[in-house]
Amino acid sequence: RCQNVYYCGAACQRANWPLHKKFCKKLKLVALDRLVEWLVFTGETPSPTETWTKPARDVEGWEDWFSMQEQLEEKLGAVLAGRYMTLLWANAGKPRPEDGELRESVRRLVTDFHSRPLTIGLGLRLFGIDPLAKVLTVHVVGASHVETLNTRLTDYDELTQMFPGHRGVEVVMVGVDVVDGPVMRPPLAAPAPRGRVYLSSYKGLYHDFWESHVETKLAARPDLVVGFHPGFHACPDLLAGWLPTLLLLRDYCLPVLFTVYSEQELKSSLQVLVELETHIMGYAANPFASLRPEQVYSSPNKAPVYCSSYYIALLGPVASAVPAVEELEDGD
Repeated sequence: RCQNVYYCGAACQRANWPLHKKFCKKLKLVALDRLVEWLVFTGETPSPTETWTKPARDVEGWEDWFSMQEQLEEKLGAVLAGRYMTLLWANAGKPRPEDGELRESVRRLVTDFHSRPLTIGLGLRLFGIDPLAKVLTVHVVGASHVETLNTRLTDYDELTQMFPGHRGVEVVMVGVDVVDGPVMRPPLAAPAPRGRVYLSSYKGLYHDFWESHVETKLAARPDLVVGFHPGFHACPDLLAGWLPTLLLLRDYCLPVLFTVYSEQELKSSLQVLVELETHIMGYAANPFASLRPEQVYSSPNKAPVYCSSYYIALLGPVASAVPAVEELEDGD
């Protein structure tokens, strides 16, 4: 039914149904969104958004964000009736779903597309960093194909809609798996252009980038460092690879925001960070987590997960216990 979990035969499928039925409907959405995602690569969606009509501090989640997109329903209708949607289902080898299902799928993909810039904006607010006060630099540490494959130079422009009149923001993607493309251009040594979000990248390890570019002033010191699903909790080898970066971020007292997929990942990541005596300023559910469900490939017959479901905010070293999330003040 969901076209995401496969069995050796009908008997095995029937035997597993009591477990699988808990997740089948959600996993069906995974399969649908995976097909409709093609529209993102064609540029058909998401459509350009509008300047926020509310201050960033008053936008508490996706419901508030969608309420500011006055032309959204009209744009969604155009996507559903568009050539690429028709072409998709002419070649998908399966019946086209109802328009209501497709509309919701496109909405989920819109949240997935904008989740990263809005999470960066959330990090700026949490640390009291004001884009209207000065030019900002954000480093995306551990960037991979997920953040850089087919990334366009305008993909983080939602930060401009979020902070109209900002002084300029550079977002530097740093990671060994950064993909060649438009964002594969050197970081700026000068301030980012006023009122624009400038994307650049560095293919390599973050501590190497720090030594070769930041310390030599070929790139600006970051005002915020963000890591989307760093995964250092997963196994000793990954942690060993991340350790120089984690210690650098801690010892230079850089504002850091990490995101994770699930509550279990949150707990495991917190344990690692506590053992490294990192000052954990707070952690909570991310109001701008993607609403697009994703399959857990290591165990596909489980409830799906969502990108950037939780965040962890860090600042420097500490030897004390982890504080409650309420101790993280909103800087606005």
